[in-house]
Amino acid sequence: MIDRYSKIVLTVIAAALCALVLQNATTPAEAVGRDCGERFDPCYVKVQGSVSVKPLD
Repeated sequence: MIDRYSKIVLTVIAAALCALVLQNATTPAEAVGRDCGERFDPCYVKVQGSVSVKPLD
């Protein structure tokens, strides 16, 4: 029989593996439309709704 410590350790490992699978399952965001994001051609994002902004330290 597995003791409580082993169960906790195995549960943490399983949760970490699930998190890695979910992280790698999502596709990275890409800009839609013409190429942008260069030094002199930045991408602009239109935000709908409210956005919370944290100041830089």
